[in-house]
Amino acid sequence: MVVLEDLNVSGMMKNRKLSKAVADASMREFRRQLTYKCSWYGVELITADRFFPSSKTCSYCGALKADLKLQERAYVCAECGYTEDRDLNAAINLSLLAGSSPERINGRGGDVRPALSSRQTPVKRQLKPVG
Repeated sequence: MVVLEDLNVSGMMKNRKLSKAVADASMREFRRQLTYKCSWYGVELITADRFFPSSKTCSYCGALKADLKLQERAYVCAECGYTEDRDLNAAINLSLLAGSSPERINGRGGDVRPALSSRQTPVKRQLKPVG
């Protein structure tokens, strides 16, 4: 499973301090290739909503920090006191988002994601109607 944030790239290009780095990163091509490779290998690609506050949410207690400046590189929770690198905190929150998405098991209790060896998903067996 791969989790990807849907970033506002056109808005980032308007910032003169970020625009060159964003343009050099080729984010659209990276996302296109990632989508293609995930479908090729049967990997689930989850895209987090653009407005999901991955950086502003405490990965330990879930408290939301209203104001978080870009200069603040460490996330410090005002509720529980948890301290973590800002980017690592966002990555943990995205991982938690991926684990909480619906449809993780099928009717027989098997994982809906394909197995690495056979690439087959467990199927729920239904009785055929008589007649």
